[in-house]
Amino acid sequence: MKRFYLEEEERRTLFEMGMWYRHARVRRRAQALVRLAQGVTQTQVAKEFGVHLNSVRGWMGCWQRAGLVGLHVEKPAGRPRKLSAVVAERLRQVALAEGGTVRHIMQCMEERRMPLLVEPGTVQRWLKEMGFSYKRYRTSLKKKRDAAQVARFSQQLATLREQAQAGTLALCFFDEAGFSPIPPVQSGWSVRGQTRSCCPDAHKQRVNVLGCLQKGARLIWETVTHPVARADVIAFFDRLANGLTQKTVVVLDNAGIHHGAPMRERQAQWEQQGLHLLYLPPYSPELNAIEILWKQAKYFWRRFLTLSGTALQEEVEDLMRGFGTHYTIAFR
Repeated sequence: MKRFYLEEEERRTLFEMGMWYRHARVRRRAQALVRLAQGVTQTQVAKEFGVHLNSVRGWMGCWQRAGLVGLHVEKPAGRPRKLSAVVAERLRQVALAEGGTVRHIMQCMEERRMPLLVEPGTVQRWLKEMGFSYKRYRTSLKKKRDAAQVARFSQQLATLREQAQAGTLALCFFDEAGFSPIPPVQSGWSVRGQTRSCCPDAHKQRVNVLGCLQKGARLIWETVTHPVARADVIAFFDRLANGLTQKTVVVLDNAGIHHGAPMRERQAQWEQQGLHLLYLPPYSPELNAIEILWKQAKYFWRRFLTLSGTALQEEVEDLMRGFGTHYTIAFR
């Protein structure tokens, strides 16, 4: 058999590639070619590198046909892929329509007479390649709402914001929030081998907050230790109306305690005082800016401690008092 020959420059290049190149397969091929050029037989090189003799012959052929580029040529390993274009498109459609676990998607494919005869891990890999990810579903009621009504309200709200920026009125957002003794976030850092614990009966005690947020300005609030009732809302708006210095529009949701005959009877008086109520469309809480404040207070500002009684009330009141100074929100 004719000896494998390399020019001195080629030998030096392959030697350096065999030492420093970033891909291990290319390094191994370069080292094998250097060994062949040193007079080592193909059989001995195959034994040294733990490969089949045909692999060594293939490396030599790639080098002779394409030079350095030939060392990068990769022949697909393993058998051909089982996912055809038709099956891939049907899998994508099923994943979009059904969702759920991989096994559920495979069952749906089988019901459509296109069974996936592979392991669930393979289907999971296919879904990731298609751009899918496995994550927690979000609970949403957006499908129940009237999109046109929400669009009209959003436009109305944008007009009110412009008037508020011009100083012709004050735009506020009202809502209630409940703070449980147990923080809603139950994951956090702790010493390895130790687990934090809290009392399971502590949820029976709550501190409720009624808040009215004037976006970018101030927060008017009060706390109660009993469930918020319609009388509490009416009393809150009475105090708010008595202290007004300009026309004020208050955005609020459609909770039952925000409606009813007592509320309607007082609305006429509040409007005379300059307080106007504007109800959100159903299933559109994201339009109420104070919801952002509640989320920040519960999940980020509050300490992750189990509190009850006076300690919990003081914690909540400190959070409310600190809004605008110690705690801030960058509204968009």
